[in-house]
Amino acid sequence: MADEVADDAPQSSEPVIVAMGASAGGLRALQSFFTSIPGDTGAAFVVIVHLDPERRSELAGLLGGRTAMPVIQVQDRQKIVANHVYVIPPDRRLELIDHEIEATPFIEPHGQRSPIDGFFRSVANRLGDGFAVIFSGAGSDGVLGVRAVKESGGIILVQEPSEAEYPSMPRAAIATGIVDVVLPVRELAGRLSDLIRLKRAVASEPKVDEELLRRVLAHLRVRTGHDFAKYKRSTVLRRLARRMQVTRTDDLTAYYDLLRDNPDEAQALLTDLLISVTTFFRDKEAFETLRKVALPHLFENRDPADPLRVWVCGCATGEEAYSLAILLLEESGRHDIKPPIQIFASDLDARALSTAREGRYPLAIEADVNEDRLRRFFTRDTDVYRVRQELRDIVLFAHHDLLKGPFLAR
Repeated sequence: MADEVADDAPQSSEPVIVAMGASAGGLRALQSFFTSIPGDTGAAFVVIVHLDPERRSELAGLLGGRTAMPVIQVQDRQKIVANHVYVIPPDRRLELIDHEIEATPFIEPHGQRSPIDGFFRSVANRLGDGFAVIFSGAGSDGVLGVRAVKESGGIILVQEPSEAEYPSMPRAAIATGIVDVVLPVRELAGRLSDLIRLKRAVASEPKVDEELLRRVLAHLRVRTGHDFAKYKRSTVLRRLARRMQVTRTDDLTAYYDLLRDNPDEAQALLTDLLISVTTFFRDKEAFETLRKVALPHLFENRDPADPLRVWVCGCATGEEAYSLAILLLEESGRHDIKPPIQIFASDLDARALSTAREGRYPLAIEADVNEDRLRRFFTRDTDVYRVRQELRDIVLFAHHDLLKGPFLAR
């Protein structure tokens, strides 16, 4: 196989999707962005902002005067076309379905809506990659969404917080540690234009010489101490392709040279390979089956002195472990016998474990955790939810590489 992507690699007929989120102070940033970016990038731009549900939106007209691209307020469902801008309508959420976009009524009450997170997550689930851009805004809407886009192979860009009128949203995105580009708006537009061009020119998974791939992974092992030789090949190649786009290297040979010459790139590649996305009760059907079928049997006729121990491997930022802890505490409350419960949660990513131990999550978890559970197991603190002590006490987080052997709890 060739050691680089062929110049005549097949191109997708569908446009690159750029998902854009903004809130307070975001209009000026969006106008500056569309003034700066060319109208022929081949991408389709979808703008999600927080709108007053009771008022007519003038967003399409306000952006239309700053770009040669048609700007369309989405109504019902329509196909996405390259070199067009699509904006959210009032009191509706947007969802990507294949390469069509649909506007539907919100399910959540007004105070619990996270339209940016919702659309970004649909891009990650349906498309598998794309770009996510966060501009000025209050709160943390977009944090869960950028994680999902990054995990699926997308690239995350954020407006420089010092330039934003309201820096909360940009800072919240940057705090995830997964943002690829942070720049003032006009520079952000230029960088995104370059990235779109590279994405259209480079295959999503680079064709590589096996020996060259082995050298890349061997160098990563030497630099970081982590061996990815046995990781899922498609994931490794997809993350390599992403790093090639971000670093603006045209083929894997050039990327390998960059990797050897720049010590920081090894850490950046490691971060990309480790990134994982999880949410509370992520697979709702699986958790519901667990609650109804499996967990009751763990408490039936159990010796109250017999501890109940559970291991959650690959726990990432902790949502799965806390979700299981919630179910176990709820089930325990339905029985007279209440054995001690201990959940051991492990992961290779030390940064993700730090988030898990801190137990602070954005308000967007309201989309995944019902009101009763939020009230019992979390405390709201300004723009985050904190895990209550009852929940924290039964979960122990530990650093562990699953490939090196089983987790031994003491």
